[in-house]
Amino acid sequence: MIKSDQHMHSSFSGDSKAQIPDIINSAIEKNLDTICLTDHFDPLFPCYRADEDNIFELDTVRYNEMAVKLRNNEEIQSKINVRVGVELGIYPKVYDMCKEIAAEYPYDFIILSSHTAGGMDPYWPEYWEDKDPIDGIKMYFEEILQNLQNYDDFDVYGHLDYCVRYTKTTPKQRSLKLYKEIIREIFRIIVDEGKGIEINSGGLRRKGFELFNPSTEILTFYKECGGKIITFGSDAHTPEDVAYGIKEAGDILKTIGFEYIADFKERKINFTRL
Repeated sequence: MIKSDQHMHSSFSGDSKAQIPDIINSAIEKNLDTICLTDHFDPLFPCYRADEDNIFELDTVRYNEMAVKLRNNEEIQSKINVRVGVELGIYPKVYDMCKEIAAEYPYDFIILSSHTAGGMDPYWPEYWEDKDPIDGIKMYFEEILQNLQNYDDFDVYGHLDYCVRYTKTTPKQRSLKLYKEIIREIFRIIVDEGKGIEINSGGLRRKGFELFNPSTEILTFYKECGGKIITFGSDAHTPEDVAYGIKEAGDILKTIGFEYIADFKERKINFTRL
């Protein structure tokens, strides 16, 4: 059974209004043992809309002041383990900046995430306008591979097939066999460097998609490639969505053959049997 949620966003993220006490209370009500706040930091995000105004920047000073208070709050920590990490958005122009961000404060956990490919966010229809879905997905995976070849200060790679949430695809178009060699190299680097991936339930809440990221097919291939480190993340942006899909995620992982779920404290891994 999974009792930790390692990916969630509070009002420190520009796309969330969730208050941290409400997030913690929700997690306690859902009988979790451990949570980790992982607010967004996408330095120099290349494709803001006019009304977004740097919403993926993070006030790291205030964020880490909050982290110190949380870690030292014995009343809260006696009820649930609350840790503070960061979801670090990466693309080729910001490798050095990401290294500085990762080293600046003692985060418990760093999720590395790709929210762009070719300087565009697959969230927006414009990314897909001039592309066959297969080419758009392949471009996204190719940039993940480039990131892994040039950056290694992280713990898990987040929502590995994030891009497929935002385009209409058939099962055939998102089939692993179309991208298998790219993903094989992605997993070779992740496994060789002792990193992991997450099973992210954010896609379950997207009407018309309603799948985990990455897909069960990709999760199975990760295990076949020697992958053992995997975290669960709800990608919650509201208190209500904390732990969303957690039972289903555990069932999928056990069916694939995973024995353990991971969580992190002070960048050190802890395994709990599923």
